[in-house]
Amino acid sequence: MMDRRSLLIGGGGLVLAGLGGRAWQQGLLGGDNPALAAWDDWANGRQTGPLKLVGAAVLASSPHNTQPWAFAVGRLGVDIFEIASRSLGTMDPFGRERLAGLGAAIHNMALASTAIGRSARVRLLPDPGNPAHVARVLLGPEGSGPAAHPLLPFIGRRHTHRGAWRGGPIAQGKLTALLSFPAFPDVRVALFPASSERGKRLAALTDEATVAITEDEAMMADSHRWFRHERSDALARMDGLTLATSGVSPLLATVGAMLPGQSAASEGKYWLAATRDTHLPTASMFAMILTAQPHDRRAALLVGSAWQRLHLNATSAGLVAQPLNQLPEMIDREAQLGRPPRFARAAEALLDDPAWRPSFVMRLGMADAPAGAALRRPVSAVLGKPARLAWEVEQWRAAGGAF
Repeated sequence: MMDRRSLLIGGGGLVLAGLGGRAWQQGLLGGDNPALAAWDDWANGRQTGPLKLVGAAVLASSPHNTQPWAFAVGRLGVDIFEIASRSLGTMDPFGRERLAGLGAAIHNMALASTAIGRSARVRLLPDPGNPAHVARVLLGPEGSGPAAHPLLPFIGRRHTHRGAWRGGPIAQGKLTALLSFPAFPDVRVALFPASSERGKRLAALTDEATVAITEDEAMMADSHRWFRHERSDALARMDGLTLATSGVSPLLATVGAMLPGQSAASEGKYWLAATRDTHLPTASMFAMILTAQPHDRRAALLVGSAWQRLHLNATSAGLVAQPLNQLPEMIDREAQLGRPPRFARAAEALLDDPAWRPSFVMRLGMADAPAGAALRRPVSAVLGKPARLAWEVEQWRAAGGAF
């Protein structure tokens, strides 16, 4: 029996008739998809006040689209909490990537505060007694904020592009726009043209790391848990990855959806082929986000904020981007298993200063067609009880009893 991997890797020349059934189940043929409504909510300005911050946050990037967040909204601010159970397991044994996703959401919240006319201050890890309370966004009074940030429209246009790109160099003006943002403390960005010696070495290391992951049954099983094969599963969970955003053409995605779902092993073979044949050779540029302590919670949040800003800048400059985190994932996996740090040592050879270590890797470039929107849980699904009600009352009293 032909499986999806066989079709998607070498499946040209098929005669198609009667498309339907499983293709509809994957959400590729007809009908509205409520799991994409969060994008429309943002584009149409359906949230106001502090809820607008949450509307922006749920559109942030997260590893395997795990969306590891919950929010509590008060009159004076918004709190964001880590949901550790929304985990990649052995793919992310120390939660580094999960925290990067939370950092991306925090960055979107900070940008969105400029849309409601209120100043904002972000406090990371505000409660030492509750490590899951990763940030609080403190909002000033009405009319206290700066002008609307120019990146606001791109929050809803930023999508991960896993398909084939054009390749070729990126114009210097676009690179300047890409890196145009305030410095994040303890975070650096290293750019390597794909055609450069470092770019080629990073591509080779990414290939090796992908092979290692696909040969690790536990890692592939944990990755596979986040693939949504059925429309009913996608609608119920509103998270994870689907064929529609896998990077194959709409035609092949539709045909692939008609076939039985992949096993974890088959998914790994397709992923390796896509990495080798599409992701690495069609990239224009590779980038690494570096920090001295990748597993420090604050540093991991800042790395995620930097990634989100880079991706928003790329989108505004007409560029596309995709995380390629196989290398840091294997660095963490070797550390978890107590193996010799082969991948960590190989990564050090890429860098001028080994004190700065890779926490996030991506490819950048140009594509002829835009990427599709990924599943998202709506604001209503991620709200908790008002956080720190006593704190809100205390702040209210400190302000003389007036908001």
